[in-house]
Amino acid sequence: MRAGVHVDGVSRRFGRKDAITDVTFDVEPGEVLGLLGPNGAGKTTTMRVMTGYLRPTTGRVVVGGVDMADDAVAARQHIGYMPESAAVPSEMSVIGFLRYCARLRLVPRRERQKAVANALRQGGLGGMADARIGTLSKGYRQRVALAQALVQEPEVLVLDEPTAGLDPRQVAETRDLIAKLGRTRSVLLSSHLLSEVANLCRRVVVLDKGRVLAVSDVATLTAATGTRLELRVSGDTSRAARAVTAVAGVDDASVRGDVIVVKGTGDDLGQRVAAAIVEAGVGLLEQRVVSQGTLEEAYLNLVRE
Repeated sequence: MRAGVHVDGVSRRFGRKDAITDVTFDVEPGEVLGLLGPNGAGKTTTMRVMTGYLRPTTGRVVVGGVDMADDAVAARQHIGYMPESAAVPSEMSVIGFLRYCARLRLVPRRERQKAVANALRQGGLGGMADARIGTLSKGYRQRVALAQALVQEPEVLVLDEPTAGLDPRQVAETRDLIAKLGRTRSVLLSSHLLSEVANLCRRVVVLDKGRVLAVSDVATLTAATGTRLELRVSGDTSRAARAVTAVAGVDDASVRGDVIVVKGTGDDLGQRVAAAIVEAGVGLLEQRVVSQGTLEEAYLNLVRE
């Protein structure tokens, strides 16, 4: 594997307590992968193992083709990490801190000026370069934390609650930036804002009690939570409802006035329902999706089990 991240059977134990157990997933190049789970699920431990801050008790992490156990320094060169509530030094200027980070990340001297300038631009800090970090608002300090994760132009970004504390405009700008960064990098995004994850991520990893409950496409998870359809037919509504009830994946079909309300699951639910009505000899005038499953519903179904 030349790029991306491979987390293979990783467990981490603190004394007698297992924080995470047999965690396995990949973050592919050019994707933003969501990491979900309730408080205490093991998300932070997973991210710290991925970024080399903690060693796994068992298992391995491969970043950019480099096994973290073989050469942690080389593996870390591929990673930019923005922890939740990242501590940024209040006494330093923004540009001074980013220059320090560039040296710390072994950015070659001839490339540091450009690297710092790019990090300032990507973090939306161009007008704040000389400001002392301690004078900045929480939102701008959050931007500084993001900029430091970008300063060595990493192939992999690990972002823990990157929009926490930002105002609505900054949230929108940060989400746009993450989407852009995810086109050319491997990005792991941990967020309690499920709408944010649904908008940015095609796939998610769901953790609970230190174990992986699911690694799945968002579309697959949400489809499993159900869809509600409303149908209008030109023939016998009761006959149509009976035909629909027999369709695989349909949980309920009820007649409400001249409307048939159908609840069920499956990506092609509408197609199967329409076919059943036509086969029953009833004309289908209209079919519309009233509601679809959400990532929040899918997530709650998983962690409640």
